[in-house]
Amino acid sequence: MDDNTSLNKTDLLPSDAATEVFPLAVSAREDTEAARKIAPTVVKQLSESALFRMGLPKSLGGWEGNPVETLKVYETLASAEASVAWIVWNNHLACTFGRFLDESSMKEIYNDPSHVYANSARPEGVATVVDNGYMVSGRWTLVSGCELADWFVLRCLVVSEGSPTTLGPGANLKLFFIPKTEVEVIDTWNVGGLNGTGSHDIVIKDAFVKEAYAVGFDSPVAIDNAYSRLPIGCINAAGCAAMSLGVLKATMDDLIDMCLERVTPGKNPDLRDRATVQATIAKSTTLLASRRLQLDNSVEALWNEAQQQNTFTDVQLADVWAASCEAAREARAMVSEIYAVAGTASLYKQHKIERAHRDIHAILQHGIVQPHWMNQAGMAYVGLTPNAAMFRV
Repeated sequence: MDDNTSLNKTDLLPSDAATEVFPLAVSAREDTEAARKIAPTVVKQLSESALFRMGLPKSLGGWEGNPVETLKVYETLASAEASVAWIVWNNHLACTFGRFLDESSMKEIYNDPSHVYANSARPEGVATVVDNGYMVSGRWTLVSGCELADWFVLRCLVVSEGSPTTLGPGANLKLFFIPKTEVEVIDTWNVGGLNGTGSHDIVIKDAFVKEAYAVGFDSPVAIDNAYSRLPIGCINAAGCAAMSLGVLKATMDDLIDMCLERVTPGKNPDLRDRATVQATIAKSTTLLASRRLQLDNSVEALWNEAQQQNTFTDVQLADVWAASCEAAREARAMVSEIYAVAGTASLYKQHKIERAHRDIHAILQHGIVQPHWMNQAGMAYVGLTPNAAMFRV
């Protein structure tokens, strides 16, 4: 592989590239919402900025630096259009899964810088062992960005002679890398929040997948670097939290703009004169700053350990899980509070508050920031051993 390949054409930091995408994502919000997928102009700029590829090695156009930079990307994009951030975040996971491929397979799947990726870690397919590979069939739900994707990373139950044929103890689960030519999209995404993610169902029928394109979380990592040593689960949770904070920022900024615009000399009180509005803006400002700092610091701690090739402690992992879940939960609560104090203006689609309220509740439905992860973190803090499968992966 060519180790001199730059991150993108302009050598911008990912967060700077996201800042450049911001105005386009805002201007295309209605197109994204109406089409139920990211507007083509936005997809093009994201691709040209390599923001779909941050989870890859640098030799394939990835970031490979401090993961806090990716959190800045998600927050910035989510403050423009949550669906855009969601698809970039999903691509990061799909690219991160590539660490388990051998170098040749990785290059085959990720060699085209224009490609977009989608994934599902739900084991909703079945892979039957055949000569030199597997035959894969199944129907996966909630596959975000499936209409945009060139490649899919999908989890399946592997069935062979004598192996379990249902999910449960002893089940053999693997991730399969499958091109879009084998995938049928079923139009199921008729929703309110994150409408622009196009998270439809997909169906695959008897697709052959060669053995090299099937990996597990215990597969060897082909390219060893600090970024590929980072845990997948809690880093993914941190990304979800960063998006939540981005939606909160957009909501807070919208309320402030409304206060500044709705000033009527000689007629009081205006929106900005309400004590509830003033207190909510102060509360949201400090909450955003504090939760962002805690999230960044916890991820930075893992990054420092990864650079030194140290093993992460359960407490260090718990710090990221807890910071992620609480940041996301408090962002949702704060967005709901802003929605309430803004009054009837929150009902109108001309204001970001209206869609942000839908989006934040959709984001918090993801399994990666559900309350049980707080239980897992708490176990680590009291000297118990967290037992969730993805806690350390």
